[in-house]
Amino acid sequence: MLDFGFPELLVIVAVAVIVIGPQEIPAVMVAIGRLVRRLNYMRFAVSRQFDEFMNDADMGDVADQVNFSRQMSRAPKDAGFDEAAEDAELARENEVETDEQEEDSDDKKSS
Repeated sequence: MLDFGFPELLVIVAVAVIVIGPQEIPAVMVAIGRLVRRLNYMRFAVSRQFDEFMNDADMGDVADQVNFSRQMSRAPKDAGFDEAAEDAELARENEVETDEQEEDSDDKKSS
């Protein structure tokens, strides 16, 4: 997401020293640490409340649909799903529909 390298971090530190001042940096870092900790706790609390709500409402299947990783961990190793076979079946269905539409349009033209 944010890709900071060492040169970028040096620039940020230099700007912080100039703008904030070397005496204030420790206090600012403590405040930033507290803010990040609070944000992480809030994220955790919301996630926990969501999980509890889903469990209380017996909506585990909806939660599994939303959380793909949880769904994959519960799936058996060989679920019998063949993606290639499904794609081939869909292609055959689309061909049949296309052929039917072409026949209908040919019938209308000849009328």
